Amino acid sequence: MIQLDKVTKFFGERLIFSDVSFKIMDGEKIGIVGKNGAGKSTLIKIIMGAEEFDAGNISGIHKEEIGYAEQIPQFKKSTLLAEMLSAGVEEFQAKKILFGLGFTETDLAKNPNNFSGGETAKIALAKSLLDEPRVLILDEPTNHLDIYAIDFLEDFLKNYRYTVIAVTHDRHFLQNCVDKIVDIENGKATVYSANYEKFVQLKAERREFELKAYEKQQEEIAKLEEFVRRNKVRASTARRARSRQIALDKMERLEKPPPAESVKVKLGDAAESANRVLILENVNFKNIIKNFSMEIRKGEKVGLIGRNGIGKSTLLKIIVGDLKNDSGTVKIGNRVKIGYLSQGHEELNEKFTAIEELQNEFNLTNERARAELARLDLFAQVVEKPIADMSGGEKTRVALAKLILTGANFLILDEPTNHLDLPAREAIENALRNFDGTILIVTHDRYLLDAVTSRVIEFEDKPAPVAVKEKVSKSKPQKESQSKKSVPPEKTVAQIEKLEAQIKMAEMELKLIEHEINTATAPEKLSELAAAHESKLLEIDALYSEWVE
Repeated sequence: MIQLDKVTKFFGERLIFSDVSFKIMDGEKIGIVGKNGAGKSTLIKIIMGAEEFDAGNISGIHKEEIGYAEQIPQFKKSTLLAEMLSAGVEEFQAKKILFGLGFTETDLAKNPNNFSGGETAKIALAKSLLDEPRVLILDEPTNHLDIYAIDFLEDFLKNYRYTVIAVTHDRHFLQNCVDKIVDIENGKATVYSANYEKFVQLKAERREFELKAYEKQQEEIAKLEEFVRRNKVRASTARRARSRQIALDKMERLEKPPPAESVKVKLGDAAESANRVLILENVNFKNIIKNFSMEIRKGEKVGLIGRNGIGKSTLLKIIVGDLKNDSGTVKIGNRVKIGYLSQGHEELNEKFTAIEELQNEFNLTNERARAELARLDLFAQVVEKPIADMSGGEKTRVALAKLILTGANFLILDEPTNHLDLPAREAIENALRNFDGTILIVTHDRYLLDAVTSRVIEFEDKPAPVAVKEKVSKSKPQKESQSKKSVPPEKTVAQIEKLEAQIKMAEMELKLIEHEINTATAPEKLSELAAAHESKLLEIDALYSEWVE
C-alpha cells in the first residue's frame, strides 16, 4: 500500500496543492485528473521521488519499485528489438508489446534513437510495460497512440497484476481502466472510487452538497450575528449575546465551493448548403493515398480513423486545398464554407499574440477579441504572449476561437482535443454534438467519436476505405447471443470485461505464434511453436466458454 499524508507543494510562493492525502492499495489502477497546470505531473514526480515536497509524508514505495516512461529517453542498443530485450524479457513478449503499440517487423531492426518524437515516446512506454514494475506510473499514456494501440494498451493494463498510476485526459481510458480517480482542483485532491462517468456524477453531487452546507451555515451565521447585534447592549440579554458570539468565534467556517469548471464553446447556426457536401472519387496522392472515394452529405458527422502515418491528415489537407492530389476528383458542394482546424495549428501565425490573430483575421476590437478568447479559458498574460510561446493546449484553444468565428457550415477537424483538459474536451464535445452543420473529424479520442459521430470510416492502406460503420464501439466476443433479461451486478460486469481483455490478448499472442511459425525453419523450433499454437487455441476456447457462461 502507498500512502500520501498531507503532502504540500509550493513553487516559490505559489501554492500548487496542499494537504493531499490518499491511499493506493496494491494492484489498484488510479487515474489522476485536473485542469492543465493543476499539478498532476508534479504529484507523480513527488510519488516517484523525482521532485521534493514542502510538507507531509509518503510511505510504502521505493524508487526501485517504480516504472516510468521517460519524457526524453536515451537508448543504448543499436536496434529497437535489442533495446527491448535489454530489459531481460523473451523476444516473444517484446514483440507482443511492440506490435501492439503499432511498430512493425521492419521497425525492429531500426536504431531506437532515430525514431520521431512521438515514436520515441512509444518506445519508452513499451520499455516501461516490459519491466513489469510493482508501481507503473504513466503520464498521458495514450498520447502519440492511434486507436488500435490505445485498445492494446487498455487491454494490457486491465490484465496488469501490479499498481498503475496514470495522469490522463483520455475519458475512454478513465472509463475502462481505472478503479479510482484523484481529482486535483484548486490546490486540493479529492479521491473518488469510480471510473470516469461515475466520477462526473459523484463530483457534481459532492459540489451540490458542499454548496448547500455552505449556504446553510451562512444563514446560521447571519442569524447569530443579528442576534448579537440586537442584544449585546441590553443588560437582560447581554449574557445570551456573549454566548452566541463565543459560538460564532469557535465555529469552523466552511469555504464556499468554487464554481464548476466550465469552458463555453458554442458554434453558430450553420448556413444552408448543397445536400452533397463533399465528394471524393479515386483520389491518389504520392504513395500515401490510393484510389480513395468517399461522400459526405449535409448534416452528417463523420469520423475518420486509421493507424498513425497512414495518411488521414494528408487527406484533410487535400480536401481543404493545402495539398494537390495527383489524380482523382475532389468536389466541394455549393454554398459549402469550410472551417479547418489542423493538428499542427498551421492556420495560426506564431509571430502574433492570440489577440492580434483574431483582430487581423476578423477585424475585431481588442475587447471583443479578449471576450472570444475568454470563452475558451484564455485570459490575461496568456493572450498577450506570442502564439509561438504558447503550450499545445493554448494553441488549440486559439485555433478553436478562430474556427467559431468563421461561421463555417462544414467543419474539418484534425485531433481537436489534443492537449486539452477534461472541461475543454467536454465543452467541445457538446458544441459539436449540438452543431447543425456537417463535420468530418480525425481523432483518436474514442469518447468524442462515440458522442459526436454517426458514421465512422476506417482508413487503411488499401485502394478504398475498409469499412463504413454506424457508430464506433469496442468489439465484444460474439460466440453466442445472450439473453438480456437481467442486468449483471457490477462485480460480474468487471469479470466479463477482464475476460474480454484476456481474450483479445490471447488472440494477439496467437497471431504472434503464427507469425513465428511462418518465419521459422528449424524442425525443433517448428515443433515447439506447433505445441504453443495448440495450447493457445485451447486457452482461447476456454476463455470463450467462460465468457459465454
